[in-house]
Amino acid sequence: MKIKNPLFLLLIYSLSLTGCGSSSSGSKSDSDDKKPENQFELFVDLKTRYQTIDGFGAALPMWTYDMLSDTEVKTLVGTGENELGLTVLRTIINPTQDVWSLAVDNLLEAKSVSDEVKILATPWSPPAYMKDNNSTVGGGKLLPEYYDDYALHLKAYVDFMVSKGVNIDVVSVQNEPDWHPDYESCDWTGEEFKNFLIQSGDLIPTQVLVGESLGFNRAYTDPSLNSEEALANFEYVGGHLYGAENTNALSEYSLAEEKNKKRWMTEWLIHDADGDGDAIWGGDNKAVWDETLDKVVYQIHKTMSVNWNSYIWWWAKRYYSLIGDGQAQFGTQAGQVLKRGWAFSHFSKFIRPGAERIDVQNTISGAYVTGYKNTDNTVIVILNRGNTDKQDVDFEMPYVLSSIDAYVTSQTQNQESLTVNASGKIVKLPTLPARSIVTIVIDD
Repeated sequence: MKIKNPLFLLLIYSLSLTGCGSSSSGSKSDSDDKKPENQFELFVDLKTRYQTIDGFGAALPMWTYDMLSDTEVKTLVGTGENELGLTVLRTIINPTQDVWSLAVDNLLEAKSVSDEVKILATPWSPPAYMKDNNSTVGGGKLLPEYYDDYALHLKAYVDFMVSKGVNIDVVSVQNEPDWHPDYESCDWTGEEFKNFLIQSGDLIPTQVLVGESLGFNRAYTDPSLNSEEALANFEYVGGHLYGAENTNALSEYSLAEEKNKKRWMTEWLIHDADGDGDAIWGGDNKAVWDETLDKVVYQIHKTMSVNWNSYIWWWAKRYYSLIGDGQAQFGTQAGQVLKRGWAFSHFSKFIRPGAERIDVQNTISGAYVTGYKNTDNTVIVILNRGNTDKQDVDFEMPYVLSSIDAYVTSQTQNQESLTVNASGKIVKLPTLPARSIVTIVIDD
């Protein structure tokens, strides 16, 4: 990968877990307040680059007329105060055209708020007449004689959206080909994906994503990656992470990297914390925060660490998701930014499309750290899962400070600024809260 910037090291010192801080500037010389190198425990190397980040996102409502308001869309994709900065929206390609218009207003609004937003459109089933069970539900297979017709069905969706002013960026071939519930679904094998792409993939007028299996089973994407003919007709491999903790699915996908295909995590959700349906999601409930920190954002951290390019949550608006849907029994207000949304935004708001993940050498037990280089700043995201606050945490820049900001979300904080003292190249963070996620933004 071509390196756009010269090498420099950001050296961060911590006591027992990682901590970092926010804003200030200094005027001392480079030698002032310098600490011995062996006191620094975390090293961020801007020269070593990994994957390019395509974005972080979530899905719009599906199978429903209860779509998002313009205000809710702006909350999700805007980058201002109390906004989450999503850059990918996933939507459904219904098997019948009569409901294709449902998402138009939301997609138009998202693109108008941010030109960085990408749209992934995913079908749950082909039209019934194209399948061997003559039904959109219960699995069934797309008949090979309808491969071209199915590709043209996907093209018709894209053309319809263009006619409404919406450009679709990526089209998936199928949602969860290995899951056959009593709602819209379709069964595929990896070989069938490959054959479809070879025969008909070039009829789809957007970039194409293949896979989206329930647990990112690579048997659904390897055949296409191993076919020179299929490779010409898709750009992304995708998958979900249900049950991935019990498999090797959440790991580097070397074959996809070798073939220069982007890796997208396109769906996951968890809400075990609600137990029997307690109204706990609209505030600072401990069970909600523990699940958010230890499951949700930790999974995002792991996904980035293994060189995937995008992370897409399930519906953005649900009582257990990024903004509330107003279900009283779960304690949310419609459009309210939830704890999970605040935590998610530590990635989505500050790591922008086109950023490159940079090398972070972490020697601190219990700290989970990734770093990213945007066009005009460096972003460090730290998950501090320890149970005690850390005091007087220092880190050093290789030059006199100009501008550094940091934000923290915890059980009781929602992306709040951290107070720091800075002198020369040294930043001193008085307190790093326990059980928190911290994002540091360092301007070039």
